[in-house]
Amino acid sequence: MKIAAVAANAAQLIIILAIFFIRGLDLGALVIVLLFVLMSVPFINFLALFFSNQPMPTSASKEILENGLAKRIAMRVRYPEAHCPVMKTAGTAFTVVDISEGGVRIRVSQSTPFKKKVRGEIKLVSGVRIQFNATVMRRDEGEAVFRFADPIGTALLREEEKAIAAVNDS
Repeated sequence: MKIAAVAANAAQLIIILAIFFIRGLDLGALVIVLLFVLMSVPFINFLALFFSNQPMPTSASKEILENGLAKRIAMRVRYPEAHCPVMKTAGTAFTVVDISEGGVRIRVSQSTPFKKKVRGEIKLVSGVRIQFNATVMRRDEGEAVFRFADPIGTALLREEEKAIAAVNDS
């Protein structure tokens, strides 16, 4: 990606210099000033490319280019049906399908009512209890998705993955 950007900037610089050297002073003062202003763009791009600390996104990185937008891949813990945690809200218990830093997906019946804002608790397989405030994002066939008001940590999710692996091994 950097090679393509460098090649494009070099081509732009060569074109500007070729126009200037071929036509010379016949261009007029205003065009000559404009060419000198345009010559700064490739130099600024070169500097940005060589001195940037951020790596360019690649297909193997944690970002996916989708419709020109970068999308972060969130850590998500999917539960096997035999070892699902329980989410309790408003006195009702639900089975958790998966959990991520930003939310949780549960199994529900089509007739289960939810308010827009929900408070509850999830008891994870690792034994940790999470108190949460969440917003109902959507309801799919037999599932409801909630977004946490305060995201949970990645370290907690890694511990949960270890607990699921330990349960599956035993």
